[in-house]
Amino acid sequence: MSSNGVSSVSNFQKTKASMMINPLSLTDDQVLEKVYITHVHTAEKYDVESLFNVTSNIIKRSTALAENVVTKNGTPIGHIEDKVPLSSFNPPFRRMKEIAYQMMSTPHGEHNAHQTAISILEQLKSYTWDGKAVIVLAAFSLEYGNFWHLVQVQSEDPLGRSIALMNRVQNIEGKNRQAISDYNILVKTILVAVECITEMERLSTKGYDPKDVPALSEGLLEIPVIVYWTIITIIACANHFDFIMGDVDDRYELSNFGNKLGSIVSKLKAHQTRSRKEIGELEDYWKRKKVFQTPTEIVEVLKVLIFHDEIKEQQVYDGYTKRRVSIEVFRRKHVLLFISGLDSIRDEIRLLQSIYDGLQEDPREVKGYFKDDFKILWIPIVSEWNIIHRAEFENLKIDMPWYVVEYQNPLAGIRLIREDLNYKNKPIIPVLNPQGRVVNNNAMHMIFVWGIDAFPFRPTDDEVLTQKWNWFWAELKKVNPSIQNLTKGDHYIFIYGGTDPKWSQNFTSAVEKIKRHEITKKADAIIESYNFGRDEPINVVPRFWIGIESLFANKIQKKNRDSTIEEIKSLLCLKQHPQGWVLLSKGSNVKILGRGDLMYATAADFDLWKDRVLEKSGFDVAFIEHYNSKHRNSRPSCAHMQLANYPADVLEPINCPDKQCGRSMEIESISYKCCHGHSNKVHLPESGDVMIEKKLSP
Repeated sequence: MSSNGVSSVSNFQKTKASMMINPLSLTDDQVLEKVYITHVHTAEKYDVESLFNVTSNIIKRSTALAENVVTKNGTPIGHIEDKVPLSSFNPPFRRMKEIAYQMMSTPHGEHNAHQTAISILEQLKSYTWDGKAVIVLAAFSLEYGNFWHLVQVQSEDPLGRSIALMNRVQNIEGKNRQAISDYNILVKTILVAVECITEMERLSTKGYDPKDVPALSEGLLEIPVIVYWTIITIIACANHFDFIMGDVDDRYELSNFGNKLGSIVSKLKAHQTRSRKEIGELEDYWKRKKVFQTPTEIVEVLKVLIFHDEIKEQQVYDGYTKRRVSIEVFRRKHVLLFISGLDSIRDEIRLLQSIYDGLQEDPREVKGYFKDDFKILWIPIVSEWNIIHRAEFENLKIDMPWYVVEYQNPLAGIRLIREDLNYKNKPIIPVLNPQGRVVNNNAMHMIFVWGIDAFPFRPTDDEVLTQKWNWFWAELKKVNPSIQNLTKGDHYIFIYGGTDPKWSQNFTSAVEKIKRHEITKKADAIIESYNFGRDEPINVVPRFWIGIESLFANKIQKKNRDSTIEEIKSLLCLKQHPQGWVLLSKGSNVKILGRGDLMYATAADFDLWKDRVLEKSGFDVAFIEHYNSKHRNSRPSCAHMQLANYPADVLEPINCPDKQCGRSMEIESISYKCCHGHSNKVHLPESGDVMIEKKLSP
C-alpha cells in the first residue's frame, strides 16, 4: 500500500475516533480545549436579553403545564411574571428553526449529541457565550413550548385539536408520568444554567476589576464548559421528543446529562453567589468612599467607617462614663482615630493616656485650637470575634477613658480603613477635622516623639517641632562633631553645662543612678549623658556661646522672626544661671530645656516618679511632668541674658522666657534681666516697661 493510502486510512481512523467521543468521559479541561477552538472573539451584537426573556416566558409556562399533566390535579397555573422584551426585538427565527431541526434529527447516542453540539457551536462561533446558550435554548423552546401549548388548547379549540393530533400530543396520556416529571425537571435545570450564564456575562460587562470581584473572574472561566454541557443537554432533550410523542422507546439516559449539568450549575451558582456578594461589597465601598473623599461633616465620615446601613442606633462606648453614647458626640469635633489590633498595644495606650491627660490640662487654647474640641476614638480591628478576642478587648477597654467602637460583625468600612487610611495591621492614628477631612494620615510617630506638644497634630506641627532646635545641634556640632553619634536613634540624652562643679557632679550621679535602675531597663529606655565642657579644650565652651549669641543677634534684627528665637533666648538666659542648664532630648528631638537646680531635683526624685515611667508613654513624659510640678512650686529666680560686645542698636525689649512670667525684661547696661515680678529694689517697673542704662566705652 502506498504511503498516501496509509495516511488516508490513518486520517479516517482519527476522524472516526473523534466522531465516537463519549462526552460523559471527558474532563472539563478536555471539553474546554474542544469548545474553545470553535469560538471567535468578534462578539457579534445581538439582543440576547430580549431573546432570553421571551424564551424564559415559554419555558416557565411550559414546565408549569407539564407539572399539571403529571399531577392530574388541574390546578390553575400560578402567577408567572412575563419578562417583556424590547419593542424592537426581532427573533432569529430561521436560525432557531434550523438548530431545532438539527437537534431533533440527531441520531441517538452520546457521541452523536457531542458532534451536533460542536457543529452548533461552529455555526454560532461569532456570538458571545451567553448568546450561544440562549439561541439554542430558544430553538428548543419553539418545539417544547408548542407541544405543551397544544396540550393546553386542544380540548376547547377545534383548530388546536387538529394541530395537536398532527403533533401526536394525545400520546402524552399514556406515558410514564415519572419520566415526564424527570424530563421537566431537567428542562428547569437547563433554564437555571442559562440564567446563570447570562447573568455572569452581564456582570462581566460592568467593568469590575478582577481583583475586586475574583469570583466573577473565576466563574467566567467556567462559562465555555457549562455552555457546552447546556447545549448538549438541550440536544438530548430535543432528541427525546420522539419518546414523549410515542414514536420509539429507544432513548437517552437523561439522568447522566442531568447529573453532569447539575454539578456544573452548582459550581457556577456558587461563583454567582460569591460574585453578587463581592459586587455588593464593592458598590457599598464605592458609596462609602464617595462620602469619605468628599466629606462635609466628621460624623458622616465616622458612620461610613464603622456602621452598616441597617444599624439604626449608631453608638460608641464612652470610657469616661462607662456608657454607650450616640455617635453625635463627635459632631464639630476633631478626632484622633486610634486604629489597631488587640495584640501588643499597651505602649500605644500609655501614649494616648498622656495625650488624653494633656487635652484636659491648661492652656485650653493652643495655636488657635481648643483642646476640648479634640476627641480620641479607638477602632479595634478584629476579623472574627471569639471568646479570647472578646476577653482581651474588654481587658484593654478598661484602661481607656476615651471613646471605643464596639461591634460584632466585620466593620462596614474595613476596606476604607485598610486602603484609604492605609492600615497595614500596625497601630496608626489618623487625625480628622470637624469637616471629616484627614489632616494627618498618621500622627503616631509625632505623638510618640513630642507627646501633647504635637497638638493640634498636623504634619506642619511635627515639622516645626523638628526644626525648632536645629540651630542648637548645628552650633554644638561645630565645636564637637562627635555629638551626632549620640543623637542617632531613640536614645534619651541629657546635655548639661554650668560653672558649679559640685552641681555637675551631683547631676551626673543622679543620671547614672536612673540609667541603672530596674524600672528604666523594664521600660527599654536607654539614657546617655553629656557634660558639655568638662572634657573639651578650654576654648570650646566660649566658641559655642559666641555662636549662639551671634545667631540670636542676627535673628532679633530681622523683621520676620521665626519661632526659634524663643528657644535661643531661653538657653542664653539659662547660661547665666548659677547652677547651669540641662537639655533632655530623644534622639535629636529636644523634649525640654530647664534650670539646672530643678533638673537635678527632678532626677534626684526618681524614686518618687519612677512608676510613672511605665504608666506614661515614656521616660521623657514622666520626667517632664515631675519637672513641671517642681517648677511650679519653686521660688522664682531672676533670669539674665548677657550679650557681650554688641552695639546698642540691636537692643530692644524682650519678654522673659519663663512661661510662668512672660514680663518684659529690664535692660541693664548690655544685659537683659527679669526677676518675674520679685526684686530687692524699692521701685519695680510695670510689665512692659524697659529700664535702659547706657555705659560709654572709655
